[in-house]
Amino acid sequence: MVERKKKRGRETAGDMVRSLGLVMAGVVVVFFFAQPPDSDTERIRPVDVAGDISAFRADAPAAAAPGGLPDRWVSTVSSLTGEPRALRIGYNTPTGAYAEYAASTAPVAQVVEDFTGRGERLDPVDVGDATWEQYRDGDGSLSLVRAYGAVTVVVGTLRATAPLSELRVLAGSLTVA
Repeated sequence: MVERKKKRGRETAGDMVRSLGLVMAGVVVVFFFAQPPDSDTERIRPVDVAGDISAFRADAPAAAAPGGLPDRWVSTVSSLTGEPRALRIGYNTPTGAYAEYAASTAPVAQVVEDFTGRGERLDPVDVGDATWEQYRDGDGSLSLVRAYGAVTVVVGTLRATAPLSELRVLAGSLTVA
């Protein structure tokens, strides 16, 4: 007895359903193993900024750095770079906005340009006993700028979405060691 081979093109609907079932089984397995672990469910992950602040202050003792912010301010990013020395710390504010502290030993004009995006200079703002220059860039982000000796501090920056009221809180928290 000679077995005849089935000709191609004669597949039935049952053959297609079985093939689709195998593919879907593979998709379900991949989906199951590709789920993030429970630890990834937290959207905001706090970052400890104390080490970067200490290292920056070791090189620039007159630098004002954040300290004593209210509990609902969460530091989410911290970056310390070489020459010129620069420290950037990002915060999630109580309203869910983003505020950034940036300090640099670079020349004032360069810091203002880099961190305010050549923003429009607005009326100065008083925070406590200090007067800060205020800038608004093209997308509406506010920045407050003040020099502390050889260090220029910018509160807000190009990435900031925080309103002026929250930038004042951040600026008011700055202390000189």
